[in-house]
Amino acid sequence: MAENRFEIYLTEARAGWLDARLVDGGSHYDLSVNSNFSEPIKDLFRCLCDARGLDAPPDMERDYRHLEFEWGGEGWLYYWTVIPKPGGELDLIVDFKGKREVGGVEYPVWKIETTTTWRNLAEQVFTQASEMLWQYGFTGYYDRWQKDFPTGTMMRLGHLLHGMPADTDDFSRELGYLAETR
Repeated sequence: MAENRFEIYLTEARAGWLDARLVDGGSHYDLSVNSNFSEPIKDLFRCLCDARGLDAPPDMERDYRHLEFEWGGEGWLYYWTVIPKPGGELDLIVDFKGKREVGGVEYPVWKIETTTTWRNLAEQVFTQASEMLWQYGFTGYYDRWQKDFPTGTMMRLGHLLHGMPADTDDFSRELGYLAETR
């Protein structure tokens, strides 16, 4: 692993919680997200689909894109901001803050500010989500996470990774994307 490379790992889904690990510059950050408060995998898919092809932040008043979102736990939030740049680069900010009481003050815990490419992040997210599906299956994921796996947004991302329009309708091609991760 290169020291300056950003990596994401979706490590476990269980009892309505998703565990993930972010690695940036050799530092490791563990995250724990609750299904009652967040849809983290869906957020990542939507964000990457919306960021594809952008070389600057859009005017969110006229052209909303899912480039900012938050993942929640019990008393803590992970704020994600993705800023598109020229050449397929993305500035990525993940800001972890905790609260000691409901409605209370948020206290900073850690903050990642890094740059990666759209392709690098999209391939990692797609592969990590595929690994989770291979490990649990759709029904196992539902049993563990308590919500359906966001297959539609994952396949849109798969189309973009393969140079196809996001709205491509081709079930056998979509199954092929999953097979490529094996």
